Amino acid sequence: MSLLPPPSQAQIETSGSLTKPWVNAVVISQLLIIGSLLTLTFSARAIGKPTWWLGSQQDPAFFLLWFLPFVAPIAMVVTVVRFSRILPYTGLGSTLFLVAISITDLSRTPGIALGEIAMAVCMALTTIAALAGRRRSISTGL
Repeated sequence: MSLLPPPSQAQIETSGSLTKPWVNAVVISQLLIIGSLLTLTFSARAIGKPTWWLGSQQDPAFFLLWFLPFVAPIAMVVTVVRFSRILPYTGLGSTLFLVAISITDLSRTPGIALGEIAMAVCMALTTIAALAGRRRSISTGL
């Protein structure tokens, strides 16, 4: 017989979600990734070798494409704040999305593409690290 009281319904429902400090850590890291992507965007414009999603100064890309790389970190922030149980899946999808964007930039602007790949690696590492901050199930310990 166990001396512990039975777990509350709130404890059972939240297993698999992130703890508050880990939510804050993921949000801060994704905001830093957004800032880094903004820096890469301004650098690409300044050196005169913009990415495919920016287009050139004379022939800019469709303006909604300008926000394409920022979809991944914004999706991560929304997921971690609202639906943190599915963070590993969103993290994997967001990482692959940034890698796909950067691969298409490799031939046109390799320096900017390497920066985008570095941000994708940071996103993947943040996702892996956030797995440590998930609440465990009381009944199974997983």
